This record gives sequence, structure tokens and C-alpha cells, in this order.
Amino acid sequence: PDHRENEKGVRRYPAGYFTHAGSGKDSRSNQFVITLKPNRFMGGGSPWEVPMGELVGDHSFATVERWYTGYGEKGPSQKLLHDEGVSKKVLTGWPLMDYIYRCSLVDEHDLDE
Repeated sequence: PDHRENEKGVRRYPAGYFTHAGSGKDSRSNQFVITLKPNRFMGGGSPWEVPMGELVGDHSFATVERWYTGYGEKGPSQKLLHDEGVSKKVLTGWPLMDYIYRCSLVDEHDLDE
């Protein structure tokens, strides 16, 4: 669709896309990203950003909208989270950060109930 392509022809993912993103060419680190709003730096502009799902239904978007996003790019580093997980240092330094403890795949037919 046209809404996924910017003026330079670079495809971007709309809000609600789940993406597996590497940290650059030939890197081994990765991130799990949920596109919250259009972003000129992320969202399909690089070959190492691969879509793997999307939010479905208003209830899904309502859940994501409750997540705290106030830290922006000043949250804990990926290295710290990788090395320590949910440690006392992380909990103390970023007390408002939300965590995903589990998620589930649902069958399309379950959404109709």
C-alpha cells in the first residue's frame, strides 16, 4: 500500500507492526520492535528490519497505548538488559518501564467471540 512508502520510495510499517530488527549490516544483535507511530528512522527502511506480525483489533492497540513510553531513547541500554535482565539496577533506574511477561497467538476465529 502507498501509506507504507515514503517520498524516497522507502517502505515503512504503519502503527501496530511487530518487527525483528538487527542493529545493522552483518550484526548479530537484534531487537523486538512494535511500531507505535510513523518513524523516519525505523519501520522497514533497512533490510535487517523484518516484519513478523501486527496488532489486530482495537483491544490490542488499547493495550499498547497503556505502555509507558516516557523514557524514549533514554531507557536502559540493550546491553544492560541483555546482561542483567530485570535486575535491581534496571528496576531502580527505570521504575516506570513496562515488561512483557508473555504473549499469545490467537486464531482468527477466536477474535470473533
